[in-house]
Amino acid sequence: IEGEFPKYGNDDDRADDIAVELLRSFLEKIKRRHTYRNSEATTSILTITSNVVYGKATGAMPDGRKAYTPFAPGGNPSYGAETHGLLASLNSVAKLPYHWALDGISNTQTINPDALGHSEDERVTNLVQVMDGYFDQGAHHLNVNVFGVEKLLDAMEHPEKEEYANFTIRVSGYAVKFIDLTKEQQLDVIARTCHKVL
Repeated sequence: IEGEFPKYGNDDDRADDIAVELLRSFLEKIKRRHTYRNSEATTSILTITSNVVYGKATGAMPDGRKAYTPFAPGGNPSYGAETHGLLASLNSVAKLPYHWALDGISNTQTINPDALGHSEDERVTNLVQVMDGYFDQGAHHLNVNVFGVEKLLDAMEHPEKEEYANFTIRVSGYAVKFIDLTKEQQLDVIARTCHKVL
């Protein structure tokens, strides 16, 4: 892949409009099919852990995702494709119309604590403002992890430490103790974008 081009997750309509169009087109195709008891067809954008499995069978993508590596979970941009901070990433996902995905649009973000501020009060205030801004745009679902990658690496290498016995994280549509994940799942979580700036 050569050259510069817009990537989903950076609040760039050139890329984000493609995501919206894909969702519209997909749902349109589904609605052409007969449904059981004439139920209303809808979809969801959430993966639980299928992002890891399906990624193993999929080649490289133009946004920089390498071949046979996990997809990002839910509506998230590919790992590393989002380069303009947390707010830009949230703005991209918020553009996906919920009325075309009534089963939910999952978005799981990891934020370094320092990106939110230097004191506990400042971090809480800023996180609340970020979440309010996201949901004010009509967004539907947000999983938030506030920690640095260093903590994940240490937990993976030293699961016996008492501080990690109940260290619970959001993976996608579920929460789990990090040390209970398989090594492959832990590496997937570590590979995700950890926003260092809002």
